[in-house]
Amino acid sequence: MALTRRRFLLTAAASIARPTVVRAQVQPLAIGMVPANAIYWNIDVAAEKGFFRAAGFEPQIFAVQSSPQAVQQAILGAYQLAVAQPEVFIAGVEHGATMLGAIAAPVNRADWRLMVLPDIHTFTDLRGKIIGVSTPRSGEVWLTRQLLERAGLRRGEFDFQVVGVSPQKLAALQKGAIAATVMYEPSAELAAQQGFPSLAHYSDLRAFQPVLYMVSRDWAGKQDNGKRLARVIRQAHEWLWDPTNRAEAVAVLMKSTKRDKPIIDAVYEEYFVTRKIYSRDGEIDPVGIETVLADMAEDGQVSSPPPPASKFLLDRELGGLWSGGP
Repeated sequence: MALTRRRFLLTAAASIARPTVVRAQVQPLAIGMVPANAIYWNIDVAAEKGFFRAAGFEPQIFAVQSSPQAVQQAILGAYQLAVAQPEVFIAGVEHGATMLGAIAAPVNRADWRLMVLPDIHTFTDLRGKIIGVSTPRSGEVWLTRQLLERAGLRRGEFDFQVVGVSPQKLAALQKGAIAATVMYEPSAELAAQQGFPSLAHYSDLRAFQPVLYMVSRDWAGKQDNGKRLARVIRQAHEWLWDPTNRAEAVAVLMKSTKRDKPIIDAVYEEYFVTRKIYSRDGEIDPVGIETVLADMAEDGQVSSPPPPASKFLLDRELGGLWSGGP
């Protein structure tokens, strides 16, 4: 068909009138975490439901082997969001990593359980026995020691041994190499369903911050990154606490942890129905950090009196989710 002057003008006009489609900029969000742990349910949901992407982030999850690795990668900028035990994070900040700040926490009480061999029935049965932990001089040791001392055992009447993360702890328990171990979910529930009794639940103890989500303060201040991330975390917690989402939430965690439905169903009950351990909004309770700091001061890891919890919290104007405190 010949291109007449009239057709040329109509085509040109149409091209001018047609709006230009601009794709929204989605920035990478490298997340360092332990995918096998149920405590990071909010991150799993935010990724699976598209909450991150709706906020302008493209999440990519990297499996970390330890909290020191997570802190190191966060310092280097390899992870924009990293999770770590508070003791390791606090030690990092105290040794110069002041660029990091805790933005949120999935829980404000420990979701751990003390799993034991079938022939262990009371705390006193652990006299002279070995208890498996993931790291020494940590909350696992301090809180377990508190449990045993309350039951009348004295320091030196039981021993701690580093055996690794939860799957390694379960393997050591199965072999009888240890008499008890501190296990995280859903590994604790898996152990229970394999016949290993739960002697104690750490959520019954004092306030304690088992894990923190940390970001770079500089990163949080750019393009409202911290505020946008905080909104995503809140949204994920609200979604998880909606009972109508239970079946879908269980399916999400089954996918990320590779555990069967009965195990994840039991964890859901613990987190949202019976013990209600999971935070409703992702906010950090500074009291839990103060408890960690007090334990670290007693252990000689920080000065005494310890620094205030506020030193380790991301500023609220940058998106920090925390309640009360200074």
